[in-house]
Amino acid sequence: MKTNKQTLTKRKKRRKKQKVKVNIKLIIAVYTVLFSGLMVLGSTYAWFVAEDSEVNHFVGSRLSAEIVEEFEPEFQWQPGLTTKKVIQVKNTGNIPTFVRISLYEYLLTFKIDITDQTGNGNLVTSPKEVLPTVDQRNTESWRPATEAGGTYSLHGQNFITEKAIVPNVLTGTEMYQFEENGREKTELQWFQLMFSENVYKAAPVIGTKDYWLYQDGYFYYSELLEPNEISAPVLKSVRLRSNAPNRVKGALYQLNPMMEAHDATKELLSSWNIGNTGDLYNIYHGKLND
Repeated sequence: MKTNKQTLTKRKKRRKKQKVKVNIKLIIAVYTVLFSGLMVLGSTYAWFVAEDSEVNHFVGSRLSAEIVEEFEPEFQWQPGLTTKKVIQVKNTGNIPTFVRISLYEYLLTFKIDITDQTGNGNLVTSPKEVLPTVDQRNTESWRPATEAGGTYSLHGQNFITEKAIVPNVLTGTEMYQFEENGREKTELQWFQLMFSENVYKAAPVIGTKDYWLYQDGYFYYSELLEPNEISAPVLKSVRLRSNAPNRVKGALYQLNPMMEAHDATKELLSSWNIGNTGDLYNIYHGKLND
């Protein structure tokens, strides 16, 4: 009997060891799968980052440029008022770069007091803030405010929002269109963008330098910017037309430039969809390397 008990006890111990071994193997297998999954995810993430960098042609910190602006923001726009808005680009990297700019316009108007029927054009105010409120610097807050009758606070007064024009930057189709008629059908028509004399829709005479050529929503700079070099201005100021109606009185207006930089390689022609003919091609092809 004693021998049988000893035998059973040994068998139970062996089974426990086997179970332990199986469990350890299972745990190792699970961790191996998880680790492999993390490695795959990590590699995918790195691939997307590298791909994004390749598309934008930014190589580390070597290729770098930034927008240089002089702007005097205005509230209570009045007919004929002109405000300074100088837009240039500076090469902040250490290799030469080509640049192009697109412009996006934002407009927020406020309700006008017409109760006395005299056309005084005074803005309607609220005794208290109404949510969601407007953040002047954050244009993403403009549309939600107008949809809910939110307010904008300035100098202790709460102005009631009416309409907002907020372009979708991600689509790349709602940028400012130079000298095109579509804008004249919106409230943006009352704001005149005063461009520099060196902005063209067709290539200027041979020998012209430091100019911007407009095509399909983009302003392309003619020269290869050297490190620390600043481009000629593309814009000088914004003016509210003298015949602007009361409904744009006190409007919030923003003009946001977006800039793209590219090194002097032939990949620029395909990246910016320039092709192999036309004015843009003539500007760049002789200045590009393989």
